[in-house]
Amino acid sequence: MMSTVENWPRRYIGDEWVSGSHDCWGFVRRVWAECFGLDVPVIDVDAINPLTVRREFRSQAERENWESCEWEEGCAVLMGKSQRPCHVGVWTWMDRGGVVHCVEGSGVIFTAPSALLLMGYHILGCYRRVENG
Repeated sequence: MMSTVENWPRRYIGDEWVSGSHDCWGFVRRVWAECFGLDVPVIDVDAINPLTVRREFRSQAERENWESCEWEEGCAVLMGKSQRPCHVGVWTWMDRGGVVHCVEGSGVIFTAPSALLLMGYHILGCYRRVENG
């Protein structure tokens, strides 16, 4: 997956987190649309409620359109507390690789994989979006 926007992460760093529109999934949707030409559905979930977020990640039909991959620019990075998915961001090779993601209280940030652990997140997988059907 290649971006048409060079250094795409830098244009998003610092953007605010807003539940329902610019939370972690809303951010991934925006980046995929603006930088990678991918149109993915809105997922309406109360991003402030961790239980509903975990349920939605587990049951969401959109995940059927995800294919496991190696680290590729623009791929989704699924993260969780323990082994339960609860957060998603976008992989970039900026600064030798890391995740650009939208976090409540911080907004859009870049985080190296080793620092994700300090935030309590475990990487559960890296996925590219494919069209099924």
